[in-house]
Formats: sequence, C-alpha cells, structure tokens
Amino acid sequence: MRGATLRFSSLAVFLGITGLFAIGYPADVRAQTIFCPTFFSGSSGSSGSPVALLNGSCTDRVDGAFSGAALASQALTELSQTTTETTTKEVGKAIVERREQERERMRRPVRPARAVPPEKPKPAAEERPKPAAVTPKEPLLPLPIEPAVRFATWTQVFGDYQKRDAAGPSALTCCIGGPLAQPNLALNIDSRTSTVGFVAGADLTTQGLFSGFIAGVTAGYTWSELKLNTTATSIDQPLVGTGVSHLRATASGPTVGAYATYFNAGFSTDLTVKFDFLTLDETFNDLFATTGAYTFAATGFGVPPFISFAGAGSVNLLNSTVVGNLNYRFDLYPNFWIEPTVGVQYTNSSYGSGAAQLGLADGNLVRVQGGARFGTSILLSNGVLMTPILTGLAYNDVVVQGGFFPVGFQANNLLVQADQGFMRGEGIFALNFDFGYGMSAFVLGDVYGGAHLFGAGGRGGIRYQW
Repeated sequence: MRGATLRFSSLAVFLGITGLFAIGYPADVRAQTIFCPTFFSGSSGSSGSPVALLNGSCTDRVDGAFSGAALASQALTELSQTTTETTTKEVGKAIVERREQERERMRRPVRPARAVPPEKPKPAAEERPKPAAVTPKEPLLPLPIEPAVRFATWTQVFGDYQKRDAAGPSALTCCIGGPLAQPNLALNIDSRTSTVGFVAGADLTTQGLFSGFIAGVTAGYTWSELKLNTTATSIDQPLVGTGVSHLRATASGPTVGAYATYFNAGFSTDLTVKFDFLTLDETFNDLFATTGAYTFAATGFGVPPFISFAGAGSVNLLNSTVVGNLNYRFDLYPNFWIEPTVGVQYTNSSYGSGAAQLGLADGNLVRVQGGARFGTSILLSNGVLMTPILTGLAYNDVVVQGGFFPVGFQANNLLVQADQGFMRGEGIFALNFDFGYGMSAFVLGDVYGGAHLFGAGGRGGIRYQW
C-alpha cells in the first residue's frame, strides 16, 4: 500500500514538473501598434496628422478607413476560450468515464447462495439403500478483496473544428471637418477554428459500500488555429469602397490542472480547476477602403481610395478555469440509466503586457449548462464490457466581460455580441470499453452549435488502473 502511494505521488509530481517546464519563462511581448499605418500614404490631401485607432477605424481626423483586422483581433479572445473549452471537455470526459467504471464495479452481482433441495420422504427400513461413499467437494474460492485505494493513469488525444459568423451595422469613425460625412457600414465576418492536442492524467480512487471519491491531476498541450475574414461595405457613401481583411492567429501552450469527484448512490458532484498557459500569435492583411476617394477622384491627389496594409503581433495569456457540476443518476429497467446534470464554468483571461496594442484586455466568461446523460452496459462475446453513453446539453454564455480594448473599439464589438446570451446545444456520443485487468478505452464524437456557431469534434483515450 505504501509503495503504491509513493508511486502515485511521484507520478503526480512528475506531471506537475513537466507542465511547469513546458511553460518556461514568459516570452517578451513583441506586439506593437499594428492595426494602422503611422501616416496614410499620399497624405498631402489629408491633415498630415498621425493615424490612430479610434472605435475600430484608422483615422487622422480628416480621412479614415475601417480596420477589419482590428475588429478581427477581438476573435483572439474567442480563440483562447475555444482552446480552453476543448481541454476542459477532455478533463470532464475523464471524470465521467472514471465515475461510471466505479459504479459498474458496484453493480457486479454477488455470487448467489447455493439452493437447498426440498427434503424427500425417507424410504422404509427394508428398502433403505446402503449409504454411498461421500466424495469431498472442492471448497469455494473466496471473492477477491478490493484494495482500499486504487491508482490509475490515462491519456487522451482530441481534435475540434468550429465555424462562426457575425453580421451587423457599424460606422466609420473619421472625417471630422472633411468633405464626407461619417459613412455607415455593413460588416460581415466568418471564422474557422481548428484545435488539436492531448491531455494525460493520474488519479486515485477510494470506495465505500455505496460511495466513492476520485481525485487526480492533469497535464497536456494544445494548439489552435483561427482564420478570420472580414468585409466592411459602405451603405450610404458610394465613393467609399468595400474594405476586406484576412487574419490568421494561433494559440498554443501547456495546460495543467486538478479534479475531484464524489458519488454516493445516485448523487454525484465534481470540481475541476485548470490553467492554460497560452501564446497568441497573429498576422493580418488589410485592404483599407478610405474616405480619401472623394478628394482623390476630384484632384488626383490625397489619400488613395484603397491602401494595402499588413502586420503581426504576439502576446502571452493565462486562462484560469473553474468548473463545477451536480448530477443525479436514476437506474431504469432492465439495464439502462439516465443522469440529469447541471453545471457552471468560470474562465478568467489575463493577458501579458502589450495586450492593449493588439486590441485585447483582461476579461471573464461565465457559462451555465444543463442536460442529461443516457446510457447502458453491454457484455460483448469476447468478455469486453461496452458502455454507450448519449449526452444532450444546453448551454449559455451568460456573462462575457472584457476581452477587448474599449477605447479602441467601443461600439464595434460585434464578435463579442455574437457570443453573449445565446442559447446553444451540444450532443455527445461515447463508447467506453472495459477490457478487464485494469485496461479501458473510449472513443467519442460531439456536435454543438446554435446562433452564429457550428462545431464538431472527436477524441479517444486509454486508461490503466492498478
């Protein structure tokens, strides 16, 4: 027992140290003021003043152009939240799988007592046969004794894909004292996000007569890529063209955390604390549609109607997440069960220095969810126990605070508005396989979405318990 405990402690420390080495020292923030040029080219027709970002527009107060890249930079918060949410699902899946394994152990039938046949009437003395020799029977083997504490390690790999879109009105902030009024704009945004990674963990389990407790630690690595396109079309100024922007961003880094779950009969609860140490890198190409078209068309001088601009930047980010769930399982006849569940997730995003120059700021997200899991257990012909589980969830990001730099964006926070307050759904189908001798595995697929969002993912993993 002492040796097993020492092995588990060593493994947990190893995972923690591995995560810390993977984190390393924070890299220097390389972000500059990247969304606007210092001056508009051919500035003889404008004020000659430096260009600044104001409410999503690059302007020198006479001429201006809407910065699609500045708006798209808000999606870096969306990217980091997607990365964090994907790894959070992995830990949640490990908790559910482990809890179901322990419950199946409790459901194993006890060897039935040997039936005693009814007593037959004794024959008459003269007909009574001679007693036969009694052959001693082999003694029954005792049932195996479960250890007080069991340990396990597990690993999972995963992939996820998201498609988002947003559309809405905006305005180009510029042109104070210029020849044109401030144009109203129609914005259209679409993004694609892909995520891959792995999570590994180690845990211990203690079990009573009807209850159990599981606690463990995790470490892993994840990588996400976001590709986002933006168009900004003037709807009331024909001399202002359509601006387009393309942004590519990646979020990558290690994740470490801890989790615990307790169950007693049908009731269960779990808690997860997790930290994602991410580096966000972005590059963009912006084709500005400027308000200089009026002067340029009339005189041939001034700011051209279109200006091409590109930039890049990077910043560090710490996402801290706490997730809690309450569940209650009802056993159904003959071998089915249903488990309603409710939960809440809180994520705090803390950026490194220089984030404001990328249009980013610290923020918080609160998500609530509810639904149910439905499952059964099937013993296959080769002795493998298979447990299919179908899960349906509804969730809502009820609070989305911060995440972008308000001085630079103010009303142009279209991407943030596309997330907050929308009810969305998720469907998950998992197959768990218990091979015996401490070995188990699972495969899982999920589809989720709602307004402005569609996502799908898959994952698989193995586990060894001793």
